[in-house]
This record gives sequence, structure tokens and C-alpha cells, in this order.
Amino acid sequence: MLERVLSAFFGKFTKLMPVQEEAIPILMEGKNIIISSGTGTGKTEAVLAPLISRFLDYAISNNCITWLYITPTKALVNDIYRRIEPILSQLHLNVGIRHGDKDETNKSLHFLITTPESLDVIMCRGDKILKSVKTVILDEVHMLYNTQRGLQTSLLVSRLNSQVVNPPLQLACLSATISSCENILNFLFGRNDDFVIVDIPSKRPIDATIRMIKSDQELVELMEKIIRIGPAKLLVFANSRKKCDYLSTLLSQSKLLSMCTLVHYSSLSTQLREETERKFNESKTAICVATSTLELGIDIGDIDAVILYGTPFTVSSFLQRIGRGNRRNKKSNAICIVPPDSINPIFEALQFYSIIELASQGIMEQTTPMQLFGAMAQQAISIIASNKGAYTRVKDIASISASHKHLTSQVIDNILASAYRDGFIKPHGYKHSYGADEGLYSLLDHRLIYSNLPMKSQEIVIEHGDKKIGYISVDNLLKIRLGMVIRFAGKHWKVIKIENNRIKVESHDYARDALQISYFSEGMKSIDVIILKRIYEYLSGSYVDTKLFEKRIQNQISLVLEASYRIFRKSVVPVIPLTKEFYHITFAGKICNFIISKSIGLFKSKVNDVGIFAPWIIDFSKLKSSLSYYTDIVESLFTASLSQTLFQSHLPESLQQKEFVEEWLCNLEMKKVLERLITSSTIEVPIERVAFLFPLH
Repeated sequence: MLERVLSAFFGKFTKLMPVQEEAIPILMEGKNIIISSGTGTGKTEAVLAPLISRFLDYAISNNCITWLYITPTKALVNDIYRRIEPILSQLHLNVGIRHGDKDETNKSLHFLITTPESLDVIMCRGDKILKSVKTVILDEVHMLYNTQRGLQTSLLVSRLNSQVVNPPLQLACLSATISSCENILNFLFGRNDDFVIVDIPSKRPIDATIRMIKSDQELVELMEKIIRIGPAKLLVFANSRKKCDYLSTLLSQSKLLSMCTLVHYSSLSTQLREETERKFNESKTAICVATSTLELGIDIGDIDAVILYGTPFTVSSFLQRIGRGNRRNKKSNAICIVPPDSINPIFEALQFYSIIELASQGIMEQTTPMQLFGAMAQQAISIIASNKGAYTRVKDIASISASHKHLTSQVIDNILASAYRDGFIKPHGYKHSYGADEGLYSLLDHRLIYSNLPMKSQEIVIEHGDKKIGYISVDNLLKIRLGMVIRFAGKHWKVIKIENNRIKVESHDYARDALQISYFSEGMKSIDVIILKRIYEYLSGSYVDTKLFEKRIQNQISLVLEASYRIFRKSVVPVIPLTKEFYHITFAGKICNFIISKSIGLFKSKVNDVGIFAPWIIDFSKLKSSLSYYTDIVESLFTASLSQTLFQSHLPESLQQKEFVEEWLCNLEMKKVLERLITSSTIEVPIERVAFLFPLH
């Protein structure tokens, strides 16, 4: 490596981190790489230092964009810029940003940081500024895995590779939480043979405690107690924007906490989110209430403790959240809180315990690579748009998907034919090619052509003076009235003006009856099957260290487990007889329970994560363990929804159904669950014996 690059990146350090020692030689040899390593282990420097060193002279002498850094969110783009710009400026390199709020591609740049959507904008407008790129860095690739945005990113990289002056591009993929590097590579690139995998387990000790609070005032008192001990920075994760609003408002009522409570979630304007990040980073004492928007690696400084208000639904989400914790002492401090409104507090406490134990053992949920199609439709239209709407050969469109075996020429023909029927493109009279139709120009006009994010209901702006404070779904207009006080962004606001596309507000004091804003698509999520499986094992007799629970509930947990050993024996499905039905405790997860109920003829299925309600006792031995056996049932459940992207909704219906079924077929744990149930016998248990664990009212 060049001495000046080493000095710029590692001048202050006496030795390299393990991930850096392993990755740097690989990248210096020009090989592709994927790195899985924990938060704060030096992954970014491990990739950037050698890639900068390899192409520094080329970039300076040609004065061109040489490095392309793609990351999933605008916030991460801004954060990466703040972190690396001071380093790269020492090397006389110009770093720029391209995302929805900022476009610096008109400047003289050497290093560009962007999102998948903004890269699509550059490609779609036929811009040639990236033809000199030598290497592409994909950050937080776990966020792209098995998603339409992931397929879009993969196809964009393929498009770019066909346009650069000196292909192939050198590729580097980064993530802190990957259950299988091979799966990531197979999904994104259809292969893994030309990538070197650097997988460095970096398990931090998890110092966690599980608390069950009886009232929200107890939460306030806990926060006040921590803050009084001394300067502290606390990151509080909630599972919804609505809960964020509620908690931040609650904490703001405390005189001690009001001045240091901040809020961060996706509906807030970019300006407000960036203000929160800056204030939290600069403060010695602060509490930030956030959703998953802060799970990713945005630099908000050292955090003394992470507080989880309610259980995350996956182990990887838990790892991302606690990974934001204190990097100084290399230990994750987590306070896991079962809220007072929990329907089933004992079960939720065990859910927390199972997540902590799985995370400590490095066990995460795992799905095999899915075959997706929606982003291929989007990219086909984007390619035609980049050619100014001119007729483009199907062969050229299909060439970008060569590494994805499921995107055959026949499949792409079907995708293009569907886009033609929907008025986006039109076929040439006799050549096997397509050009733009009115629908394509409409997509361009409304800037809908670049995104593979799920469709949302129409949004309106909330403004305070001249400042945008956020966005909410338009259906809120049905209940908001002039003069009403609403709760948003952790504060209260009085509505002073209502228009079709915006609401103007002014600050208002706390109001107990303030209207809670409703948000799109915040329905109940399903607990991951590996978490449910682990809880089942605890109830069946596996060891539980009750010291992880706060003292006042340790005895209660011990009594519950002692009572459950006699009920939840291995290879047994407890069945609770109710007035008109039977409740089967399967621990199979909501989706699997639903599929099982449909397969045995229960057309009005009533299920939850833990079990199935049925008018008779189910004979599980008659089930099949093959996931493909249930394909027809899963297909029959498909309905078009706002959780799809725009381009998914315009696929042929057969491909929409196939994508839907993939979620079932690629879940590795479902087959294990079915195999367990098939070999299990049922045993009736009076409701009184399990009421402590599963309240069924």
C-alpha cells in the first residue's frame, strides 16, 4: 500500500484490526471480497484503504470518479461522507454525494457516495460520469438481501460493468450481520466463486437485563435514575413510529429528561433527523427514541446503554440495535423492557431471553436466496428511458441479468409483454425490441421510475413555519381538524391550517387528549421461528439462567418454567380445550400455523404465532414435511397489496404469485418445524395449567 494512504487511514493506530489484516492483502491483489464483521471492527477502513491505494494515481491523473460507494439510506450516505471526507481530503481526493436531497455530480469528483435509487437516476439519464469507475463498495448488504432493492442494485452494477472503460469492476460488500455470506453473494450476483469471504466473528459480551415494568411512570423513573448517576447517552428502540411518538412525549414530561430527549424515525424530515443525529453525537447526556432507522451504522457517538422497549422480531435486528452500544469498552449494554401493555408479559420476557442467548451464540434467522422479478421490470423500463425512449433490443435488456439463472429469456419476454399491456412500453413492428410508451414518460414525470421500495399511501407534509418537520399518510386528513392538537416527532402541535397536500402547525403544550397520528403499514409482525423454537426448548426443560431477569421476577420465571416442564415435553403438542374449539400450542409461527390450518380444511383460520384454533384436535402426523407440497395453498393466499413495489404490481400475475411463494419456500426453519410437528403427539391440557403463559381472552 502507498505510504501516504496508510498514514491517512491508520496514522493514529499502532496496529491493524483483525479484519483489516485479513482483507487488505486480498483487495490489493484486485480480488472481489465480502466482509462479515461486527460493528466498530474497522470494516470501512479495511476496504477503503487498499482500494484507495490501488487507484489513487489513476484518479488524480485522470481527475475522474474512480470509486462508487452504495449504501441503503440517505442518512448513511451523509454519515459515510462525514467520516471519510476528512481522510480523503488529505489525499487530495474530492468526495461527493448523490441522493434525493443533494446532487454533487456536477462537481469534479473522485469518490461518489450514493443510494441504489440515485445510482438509477444517474444511469437512467444516460450520464457518462461513471464510465471511469474502477471499484464498487456495497455497504450494509444484509439490508439488500432477498429484497427488490437488492435485485435492483445487482442489475445496476451489471449495467455499470458493461459501460465502464476497463471492466470488470472490483467489488467489495460489507455488513455487520450476515448469517451466510454465500447466500448474500448468490442472491446479488448469482455466484460466489470469484469472491473471497472474510468472516470474522466479533462477538461482544452482551451485558443484558430483562425488566418487566408495571407502568410507564416506572420507565420515566428508570431513565431519571440513570441520568442522575452521571452523564449518559441512552438509545431507546421502539417497534413503531407511533410508539416512538408516545415514548418521547412521555419522557419529555419529566423536568429532568425534557431537555435531553430526542426522536428519530423515517417520517421525520431529513433536516430533523440530521439535527437529532448531530445533537445526540455532540451531547454528553441525551436520550434518543428511535425505530429501526438507527439500527444501521450511522455514527452517533458512544452510547452508554441501549434500551429495547418491546422485543425485536428477529435476532439480526437485536444484534444491529445493541451493536450501536458502547464501543469504548467493547461490550454491549442492553436493558430489555417488557412494556406494561404487554398482552403476555411472561412469554415476552422469555422471548427476550431467547433472543439474547441466540445472539450470544451467533445464531440468526436464515433464508435461502429468493428468486425475485419486480426489479427486472423496473430495470428494463429504466434502460429504455436511458436510451431516450428509443427502441431497445430485448437481447440488450436481458444481458444485464445473465448471472441470475431464473431471469431467463422467456421470463423477461413475459415481463416486457406485461409492461406493454400496462402502457409503459411498446413493441417494435418486426424487431425484437421495445420503446417508450406514454406510461414510461408518466413514470419519469412523477419520478416513480427509480424506486423499488414498497408502495405507500399518498403522503402530506407537516410544516412548522417555513420548516418541514415530516410526512404522514393522507388518510390522517379524515380525522384532523383545525385547532386540534396532534402528537408528532415526540412533541405536541396545534393545527392552524389544513390544505390538500400539507398541514401547518405551531408548537403546543402537552395535551393528554392529543391525536395520535396513524402511520401506513405498521401492522403486527410475526416472531421469527428460531425464536419460538428456542422458547419451546426452554419450556421443555432446557436450562435458563434466571439471573438475566430482574430480581423481582426471577422467582416468577422459575415457577413458570418448573410448571411448564411437565406440560411441554419433547414431541408433544399441548392442546387446550375451550368452549367451542381447541387451541393447539405449536410454536410454529403465524405463517406456518396459517398454512397448516388451510391444509387441513380450516377455511376460517384463526391462528397466532404460538398456536392454531380448530374445532377438532388436529392429527399432525398427516402433514407433509415438504414445503413445496403447500405451494398451491400459499399461492391461493396471494393478493396484490401496498407492500408490493409499483413494478411488482405490474408483473404477470404468475410471477407475482411466484415471488409470494418464495418467502415460504426459502425459509429454512419451516421444514424443521413441520418435521417436529409430524412426529409429535397431542395431549389435552386444562387451560388453568397454561393460563399463566398464554392468556387466551
